[in-house]
Amino acid sequence: MEKECIINQGSSACWVVREAFAASQFDTWYKHIPWQQNAITVYGKEHLEPRLTAWMGPAYAYSTIRWPERPLTPEVVELRDAVQGFCDAAPVFNACLFNLYRHGVDSMGWHRDNEHEIDPACIASVSFGATRDFAIRHRETKKKWMVCLGHGDLLVMENMQRDFDHALPKRLKVHEPRINLTFRALRS
Repeated sequence: MEKECIINQGSSACWVVREAFAASQFDTWYKHIPWQQNAITVYGKEHLEPRLTAWMGPAYAYSTIRWPERPLTPEVVELRDAVQGFCDAAPVFNACLFNLYRHGVDSMGWHRDNEHEIDPACIASVSFGATRDFAIRHRETKKKWMVCLGHGDLLVMENMQRDFDHALPKRLKVHEPRINLTFRALRS
């Protein structure tokens, strides 16, 4: 399977392998993940996150959300190992953040996965379900890229978290759900 290069600037790279995991069924992940909707504090006000999430891996915190340690299930380990096979220089992924975007109103704003615990060398994500746009923006130049991710697509970000933000913008014409599994390596 070929890698489709999105960004290649210095040590930063982003690429996609189309339909790498297209054989995996949306319902497999939808039914077996313990989804929850967290409250997050933004500018002193509490809001429900515009998506459902779950976590597996070492204890982890971002923003005002705290996840306790939870081991990866055998199904997640199997997918993780397959994803790992595409990521030559990646550290071993020991954690997964699951996102369920129920429809096009669910979204994720501009952010970086730059918490100290996350090894920034490589973050890989697999999408299942509805096709959605994934946005990337250079923090200094503000140049933007839009990547359309479909069912089974693998997106890999290498050394992107310092200089680039990313987001999943709202798409009001999307009425079907999308699941995203994001694999990371957390340092102890």
